[in-house]
Parts: sequence; structure tokens; C-alpha cells
Amino acid sequence: MTTSTTSTAPDPGAAPEPAAPDPSPPPRPRSQAHYQGMVLLAVCCLALGGVFVRISEIGPVATGAYRSLFAVPLLLGMSVALSRNAGRTAKGARPASGEAPAKQARVTPRDRFLIVLGGLFLAADLCLWNISFLYTSLAEANLLANLVPFIIAPLLFFLFGDRIPWKLLFPALLALGGLYILVILGTGLDPRHLRGDVLALLTAVFYALFLVVTKGLRERYEATRIMATLSLACAAACFVVAAVLGESLWPTTAKGWLVLIALAATSQVLGQTLMAHAVKFLRLQLAAVYVLLQPVAAAAYGFVLFGQQLSWIQLAGIAILLISIFWAKNLLEGRS
Repeated sequence: MTTSTTSTAPDPGAAPEPAAPDPSPPPRPRSQAHYQGMVLLAVCCLALGGVFVRISEIGPVATGAYRSLFAVPLLLGMSVALSRNAGRTAKGARPASGEAPAKQARVTPRDRFLIVLGGLFLAADLCLWNISFLYTSLAEANLLANLVPFIIAPLLFFLFGDRIPWKLLFPALLALGGLYILVILGTGLDPRHLRGDVLALLTAVFYALFLVVTKGLRERYEATRIMATLSLACAAACFVVAAVLGESLWPTTAKGWLVLIALAATSQVLGQTLMAHAVKFLRLQLAAVYVLLQPVAAAAYGFVLFGQQLSWIQLAGIAILLISIFWAKNLLEGRS
């Protein structure tokens, strides 16, 4: 990801027209504080996912299915809008050497398989994560699901032969220490709590697999087009799993539907959109720090809404894990 400047200064090569000056002042560039506030709001929205899962009338897997399903119309609308905008741009530009404007590439059978596979990985990620909220704290579930940097590197090594940076060993060892403190010492080996932590860890594994599968797809095709299909496959898989688990698939009250709509609007739409927009205008390291505040926001929600308290040992493990994740992100992003 590359950072972008917020400057809106005019082109220095363009001369002003003294005869007809523009009476309106130039737009003022937005401050860094504006985008930092946007990221904080996005983090708070993303951390609400576990809250809505806990208060949903239907099961956690079915709740995740609706979260993905409600995102499909928005993504399809964005894809259509982008295609129309690209078409207008192509019509306005004169093609070189008499060639027709390039059309959007057709999805090959191999890529269709990869899209479905990515949707299944995303479904597994969402199913396990939503179920983990029922067994462990919101803070731990959000934190353990963010251990993706330590899983991506070995996956790329085994699948594609990418070299693992040796410097990653140090934050990885620190993360193992944080995991031991949080999961082993912090929970006292309570089976129910351990089950939730293990599910949250598996969430990170499947999300890493999802990122690996979709990386090439998002380079070959427009992102919203791919994500709409992925989300649809994810929703279908989640509905199947929810039915197999015997979960209720249909809310019975208006409140139940409002919870699902609020989940999609905050965690799936508002949070992701604000985050994707704001991080373009912030330094990458600063954006990474704000992203790591998601478990902190989840801890606050868990304490206020559900009385979830964390011991000093658990807080120490969380702090060590946050440091290790931030360290690993800096190393990997600096290497790329």
C-alpha cells in the first residue's frame, strides 16, 4: 500500500488567467487529524461485529451469512458504477492505432474456481470468528484474529517459495510469549475459554488463506466485482453450515432484522469503507497502530455491554501481542 498526499495545490506549470480570476477560494486540504478521526471511527465500527453477534436472534454462523449477503448489492452497485465510469472515460479518449477500448477481462474457469475457494475460506473465517465470540472475550477474539502477519509469511514460503525475512523471527517469538501469557496463564486452561481462543486463532489462518487466494484475482480483475462474487459464495456457505448446525436462519422480530442490518451497515460497509479511504492519507505505520486499536475498542464494548473483565495477566498478554503484531507489520511492509 502506498501513502498518498493530502495536498491540493494547483499545477505549478499552469499559468493563472488574470483577466478572469476565480472568485472562489481553492479547497482547503483536510488535516491529518481529520483522517485519524476517520480511522478511529472505522475501528469502532469494525469492533462492533462481536456485539451484534452476541445480541442477534439467530445463530452466529447465520448472522455472518447475512453480513456477507447484505454486502453483495452494495458491491455490485459499486462495480456497475465503476464500469460505467470506465466506459465513459474510454469513449472520451481516442484509442491508439484505431483499436477499440479494452473491455473488462472475462473470468476464466480456473479463476472461477479460485473465487469459490476464496469464498469458502472467507466463510470458514467468518464462521469460526463469530462462534468464538460466544466462548471468549470480544477483545481476545479480535486480537487473535489479527495474527495474520505471522501466518501469511510461512504460507507464501510453502506455497510459492517466497523467502521468509529472518527478522520476523523476533516478533514471532514475542508473539508466542504473548500467546502463552494470554491463552495459557490468563485463562487458567478453562476448556470453554480455550475453545474460543483456538477458534479465533483458526480465524486468522483461514483469513490468511483467503488473502493468498484472492491476491492474484484482485490484480487481474476489478476488486468490487471479485468481492461481490466472493461475498455471495461466502454467504451461501455460511447458510449451509448454519443449517447443518441447526441454527435458526430467519429472525422472528423487527429487532432481529435491525441487528443484522446494523451489523452490515457498521462492520461490513461503514467500517471497511472509512478505513480503506482514510489509510490512503496517513503514514502506513500510523495507520497500522490505529488498526491495532480494534481489540481495545472490543474490550471496551465487552466491559460496558457484557461485563467482560480482563485480568492483569490477560492485559499483559494483549499488550505483548499488540507490540509483536505492530513490529511484524512494520518489518513486512518495509520489506515490500
